[in-house]
Amino acid sequence: MPTAVYRGEHTVVVEEIPIPEVGPSQVLLEISHCGICGSDLHLMMEDWGPPGMRGGHEFSGVVVAVGPDVAGWAPGDRAVGGPTPGCGRCSYCRDGRTNLCAEREGGIGIGPAGYARYTTIDAERLFRIPPDLALRTAALVEPVAVALRGVHRGATRPGERVLVTGAGPIGLLTIAILRAEGVTDITVSEPGERRRKLAARVGARTVVTPDQLPAPAMPTEIAAEPYQLAIECSGRADAMEAALANLDRAGRLVLSGTGMRRPRFDSNRIILQELTVTGTVEYVPADYHNAIALLANGRLAVDELIEPADVPLDRLQEAMEQLMAGELAGKVLVAPGA
Repeated sequence: MPTAVYRGEHTVVVEEIPIPEVGPSQVLLEISHCGICGSDLHLMMEDWGPPGMRGGHEFSGVVVAVGPDVAGWAPGDRAVGGPTPGCGRCSYCRDGRTNLCAEREGGIGIGPAGYARYTTIDAERLFRIPPDLALRTAALVEPVAVALRGVHRGATRPGERVLVTGAGPIGLLTIAILRAEGVTDITVSEPGERRRKLAARVGARTVVTPDQLPAPAMPTEIAAEPYQLAIECSGRADAMEAALANLDRAGRLVLSGTGMRRPRFDSNRIILQELTVTGTVEYVPADYHNAIALLANGRLAVDELIEPADVPLDRLQEAMEQLMAGELAGKVLVAPGA
């Protein structure tokens, strides 16, 4: 079968490998679509990953074979790959925070290889998709779950002013989810023109460039039009700092984007304004179920969020380079069978 392999120095090639054998508790999934994630760009285009790795974790597909110990799944079932249920023993799992499981293995953004014709996955990580949800749309479940968790970590409420920094795929999904949950006063800060235009179409009321955000000089000063919540989706240190500076008293900042440069937060502002800064990582199974329901009910602007043309495996590197250059704004879906 064909699969995309990272060979180092931001180079991705398509190679032929054997179809993987199905383990006793696994299923073999024929991949319909797999989204390009920001972590894939970090790993493959910025060379964070080890040469020889196979990426792709935002995938949907159809079960074609099941292991002898698998119950509840059969060939022909439609599914998406999701998180593990955790060890069930550590304090985090017992508290329902399986994304922080003390016994978790692997790194963020690394999982079953979705940039391939087929992939194997533990049956416990499969989530069934309803018959009226297209496989192409279902490939959004993983990033929707990420964005949904970030929105909920912010405990946002209708009527609040919300700032979203970064209008990449997670930022755009965050905007769409905020609108679906009744938040209408959304400002988006984004340097790329294509992404600013797309953010407005998805539901942002105000779209600005990062240099248009005010920068109060003193920790006692509050911006003229502050925000009760900011969700940082770019991973840029300067965006994190700007988001914090634009919060109202008792405001909340949710950090969702990852990057290598660390911000320099004004601790006096956090103290004097009683600000809350929190992180959000991946998702738990409940986020996945909620993401599937949200996509199935048609409340998200899916047509705006996804690039119109699917990408075959042999154009994966080209699409990644276009994303890095800002030439593509929406979610890019790879179709390994194309």
